[in-house]
Formats: sequence, structure tokens, C-alpha cells
Amino acid sequence: MIMKHLLLIAALFAGTVADAQENEGHYERAMKDFPPRIGIKAGFNSANLTIDNAGTINDRRAIPAWHAGLVADFPLLPVLSIQPALLLNSKGAKYTVGDAGSANYSEVRIRPLYLELPVNAVVKIPLPNKVKLFVGAGPYIAYGLGGKIKTEGKLLGISFSDDDRIEYGNDDPANGSNGSRYKGSLKRFDAGINLLAGIEIGHLILNVGYGYGLMNIRPGSDNDDSKYQNRVGSVSVGIML
Repeated sequence: MIMKHLLLIAALFAGTVADAQENEGHYERAMKDFPPRIGIKAGFNSANLTIDNAGTINDRRAIPAWHAGLVADFPLLPVLSIQPALLLNSKGAKYTVGDAGSANYSEVRIRPLYLELPVNAVVKIPLPNKVKLFVGAGPYIAYGLGGKIKTEGKLLGISFSDDDRIEYGNDDPANGSNGSRYKGSLKRFDAGINLLAGIEIGHLILNVGYGYGLMNIRPGSDNDDSKYQNRVGSVSVGIML
């Protein structure tokens, strides 16, 4: 009786293994036409900042910016891919402090440049003639490399203009709470969420996207409620190899 039960268990196990191998074979055959790919992308940004509790900020506007870099596509299923990228991403905003008609006001244009790593999960909808629609979302992290900040206006009725490099503070979390207490134009690290949608036509990719910054990048904001956060709409063109 025991031997009969053991033979039954062995047969069930063998059947399970055979089914798993058959399913794995189906998966490999299904994915054969969807190899990993790498490519390049570039495009236009409409960059802005949300600014909260940071003094008298008036007339905040988006500015034109850009992005460019490498993108990869790793299919998990015929309709699902993971797409990491490594981009140079220009962001920023334009805003005024005070009343432009007064003797004391300033207009600020800030253009930080980041090295950004987004990782998006992308769902693809196949259409005829190697055309696919896609939507995706995922997180990003970014590291400030440089950029420019230009300030012009009036002080006691006397015009002034200043064009300088962005100075980043050392807000690396590894440095502890004291690491973010510094003087600078912006905090160096940013992170947020990406949304994207577009069309893939063979090797060509066209998409629109939106980057929603979650980090407060305003320097010296540890002990108050002031806040800067990046908001970036984008249009991209890419070529996958």
C-alpha cells in the first residue's frame, strides 16, 4: 500500500514537472520575437516648480528645457516591458519675487541639470503593421550635475542682473540630518514618479510624459514649511536598435 502511494506521488510530481517544462517552452517560444533592446531618446521639456511657503512668489511660469540619453527595453511578456533609462534632464522654472512695478523686485530663471534614472513598467497594445500603443509608469531618481540661475530686477529702484552657476548642497541621506543644513541654490537629490504614453512604429518611438517630483529640493527647508518640487512635461523621440 505504501509503495502504491509513493508511486502515485512520483507520477503526480513527474506530471507537474512535465507541465512546467511545457509551459516554460511555450513562454520561450512566445518571447522569441521580443528580445531586449537598447536605444537613444531625446526631446523637449516644459519645466516648472511648485513653490509653497517660500515668500512672495508671483507669476510662476514654465520654461522650455530638454532631455537626452539612453533607454532600454526588457520584455517580461509580449505586452509588458521594463524600461530603464539614463538621461540628462534639464528642469527649472521662471518666477518673480515682489511686485514688478515696485522699486524692489526680482525675476528668477533657474535651470538645474540632472542625471536621471527612471525605471518604467510599460504595457504595449499591438496593432497591425508593427505598430504598438503603450502606457507606462514608474519611479525616478535624479542627481544634480549643474545648471544656471539668472536673477534680474531692481533694488531700491536700481536695476541689477546676476548670472551664476547653481550651487548644490550636500543633502546625501547617508550624511544624516546635518547633511541637508547648508547654503546653496537647490538640494542635489530628487526623486519622483513618471507617467508616459505613446506609439511604437518598428524601431521608432514617440511619446509624451510627465515627471512628478516628490522631493523638496529647496535648500534650508528642514526647519520650516517651504517647499520646491519639480514638475516636468515632456515630448520624446527615440530609436530602438
